[in-house]
Amino acid sequence: MFRYIAVFISFIFLFNTPAYAASRVALVIGNANYQKISRLNNTINDADDMEQVLRELDFEVIKVTDGTKRQMLDAVYEFTQKLQRGGQVGLFYFSGHGVQKDGRNYLMPVKTNIRTAADLEFEAVDAGRVLANLKQTGDALNIIILDACRDNPFKGLLGFKSFGERGLARVRAISSSIVAYATEPGNVAIERGSERNGVYTKHLLKLIKRPGLSLPELFSEVGRAVLNDTDGKQEPWVSFSPLPKFCLAGCQVPPPPPVADDANQKQTKQITKLLRTCQRHFNANRLTTGRGGTAFACYEKVLQKDKGNVEALTGLEKIAAKYVGWIESALNRGQCNEVQKYLASLRQVTPKFPKIAEFEARLQPPCSPKVFRDRLRDGSFGPEMVWIPAGSFRMGTVQGGGDSDEKPVHLVTVKPFAMEKYEATFAEYDKFAEATGRRKPSDQGWGRGNRPVINVSWNDAAAYAKWLSQQTGQKYRLPTEAEWEYAARAGSKTKYWWGNNIGKNRAACNGCGAKWGLDAKIMTAPVGSFQPNPFGLHDTVGNVWEWTCSEYEKKYKGKEKRCLQNSANNSLFALRGGSWADQAWGVRIANRFRRTRTGHSRNYGFRLARTK
Repeated sequence: MFRYIAVFISFIFLFNTPAYAASRVALVIGNANYQKISRLNNTINDADDMEQVLRELDFEVIKVTDGTKRQMLDAVYEFTQKLQRGGQVGLFYFSGHGVQKDGRNYLMPVKTNIRTAADLEFEAVDAGRVLANLKQTGDALNIIILDACRDNPFKGLLGFKSFGERGLARVRAISSSIVAYATEPGNVAIERGSERNGVYTKHLLKLIKRPGLSLPELFSEVGRAVLNDTDGKQEPWVSFSPLPKFCLAGCQVPPPPPVADDANQKQTKQITKLLRTCQRHFNANRLTTGRGGTAFACYEKVLQKDKGNVEALTGLEKIAAKYVGWIESALNRGQCNEVQKYLASLRQVTPKFPKIAEFEARLQPPCSPKVFRDRLRDGSFGPEMVWIPAGSFRMGTVQGGGDSDEKPVHLVTVKPFAMEKYEATFAEYDKFAEATGRRKPSDQGWGRGNRPVINVSWNDAAAYAKWLSQQTGQKYRLPTEAEWEYAARAGSKTKYWWGNNIGKNRAACNGCGAKWGLDAKIMTAPVGSFQPNPFGLHDTVGNVWEWTCSEYEKKYKGKEKRCLQNSANNSLFALRGGSWADQAWGVRIANRFRRTRTGHSRNYGFRLARTK
């Protein structure tokens, strides 16, 4: 569980001459064999491979491995002198241990004698001072990349407690600069000793030689690759001021190779046509909702045909940028419902966008999801309902590796609807049973009241929806499978709405670390016992399986988008969400189950949907 920094800093002096005509100088430092703190696995390889790639990009490379503080500072001096003597492109790369203290980042030489945090200033190299020295070389474009691994290397050293904060300190992008972290400020990156390179540098090495990528595009591509490689556990971060266009491998994209066959030529034409359609949707602000298609759905379709299509990836970034602007504006005007709507759309496009947490923190209690209750004929109120905004999402095992019936992953657009905030409770169902003379289901001795109703069949749930519709004058029904998954995901693309790990005390399931579930004495949890998802829905993971109105198919072919009408008794209906009896795999949002309309179990419950 090592912690290191890979720092990549390039200063680019832009003139009217082509970039490759410029003199390029690089300083590469890789430290691995530390004497008093943990050794590192990948850092020398990172430095060696960076040297090779940079030479291919016409850099003169100065390299130091396992450097002392004096050797590192001497190399920095030589580097800056070369830049001052006419170098037009400068690149500084450091791979090794690093820590932050009081908002400053320190690069660690292999020989240190650090006993207290105060020794850092004298024993380590202050990255901020290195940057300040390089800034003096001229009017430069600055690129700073910090890649931090897990643990503070001084944790427990000589009996002292770990000092410094977690991860690395935020560095603000100065004029004509770009700052790229391998993971978010204050967070930590992943090191895999089984691989040749660190995760971030591995993808940087692959993409840095790609022609046509501007600096923001390069780091965006690297960031997406790291997110995908780590299942969302490591999220790179970028900040930059206004920049001229510059591409490390040249901005001229080489012509595509000759088309091998008619099929490839046909796909190229289809993608070109699709991209024009995407742009029309974008220009008309049909981003994630709208008649006749949306920009988001269109760009996702392009990426299904061409996974790395730069124009489509850039289009998704532009959609996210629009929503960020609209959210900021709505927050400033106090338009709570608009903020919620735009946040839901932003989560669909990029669920791990760094500012989502900031926006949510700025929302006041009045801005919570819109909840309402319809009045029944006797003057009492029906279940609490939450309005779910319209939107598009990728349905199925988007993380890969799921069951066969969770495929194919496909794009679905959902119209606005309302859904029960909680699973239907015994209190609500018992009121219906008493009013209609229907048999009350057994609670297995676990309690009634605000616990989810169990031992109900599809027929029971449909009868309750019909009665509630008659009582309120509104249209209640079971949700379709697509509506259920869209509402349960709430913009996420992970196994559970909060991430890919089940964690502890987040849901009632077998092994979920809660006081309800198969490994506890009482199986079902009272509704609302756990945190809601971003749409404001509780218990979409575990507790009880929830009936839907959709006919089950072994593979998705379209029935998941509609309710089955006039079904036979042997028709199979889909259930979703998993239950108290299921382990982590069984309560994934993408997981599916099926039973006939008369089937009932102590694992089965439901929650209703309502249309306007």
